[in-house]
Amino acid sequence: MQEQLPIAIQVAVHEEISPILKRVAVDEVFHEVTWEQRRSLKHAHHDHLRFYIGALNGVRVVVFRTGVGRLRATEIIRVFFEHFEPKLLISAGFGGALSPDLDIGDIVLVNDILELQTGRCDWQGFMPSLNGQFKFQKGRLVTADQMVISGREKTGLGETHNAIVVDMETSAVAAKCKKHNVPIVGVRAISDRANEDLPPEINTFFDNGEVRPGKIAKAIFSHPPTFVGLFKLAKHAWKAGDDLADFLERFVVAAAADLK
Repeated sequence: MQEQLPIAIQVAVHEEISPILKRVAVDEVFHEVTWEQRRSLKHAHHDHLRFYIGALNGVRVVVFRTGVGRLRATEIIRVFFEHFEPKLLISAGFGGALSPDLDIGDIVLVNDILELQTGRCDWQGFMPSLNGQFKFQKGRLVTADQMVISGREKTGLGETHNAIVVDMETSAVAAKCKKHNVPIVGVRAISDRANEDLPPEINTFFDNGEVRPGKIAKAIFSHPPTFVGLFKLAKHAWKAGDDLADFLERFVVAAAADLK
């Protein structure tokens, strides 16, 4: 049985969903997926199969997280569409800046997507009417299979592909939305600047779409300076998460009005 809700909000990680859920009046947590669905999701985290239904600033929404990366996003979005029929899906979360004009917490509304590994673009975008109360930049997003570590590489990606932000899930989400004829909005809050290098070990921290604390501890033990870079990134994520949730709280009202 599919439930019709105006707006779905998809994110990847706990640090993205937590500030949003603090603003949602949740009245139901749907997790009644079938055994066949669970079996098809190899090593999926239990949180990936929880769909939070409620009201965000008076707008009915369903909020869920997929885990990190295109593969995990594809799997969870497939299950999502077996249970829900949204009028609009917002793919939201953190993004790495590819433009020097973007700072921590800045909001990017995506108007085009490039999947870096395939060159594919499955963009069926939706842009609601927004007034001057919203502060954001519009631009192209690049979806990559790994976090882009060096500032030099981020700047190069931006220049080569005329893009301003990079993530790891949106192209996969957009492909599923296109298949189900559901318009999508991409919203990214900047969590690392274009000229900033990230800890080189960071891509080793992920396993099946989740950050593994044990791998972080091992990296810090092996290379203590890693802690400094991770602490800085965590501070950026806290700000980006709050700024993203604040934006979405107002954005869903404008989007819902345009969907009527």
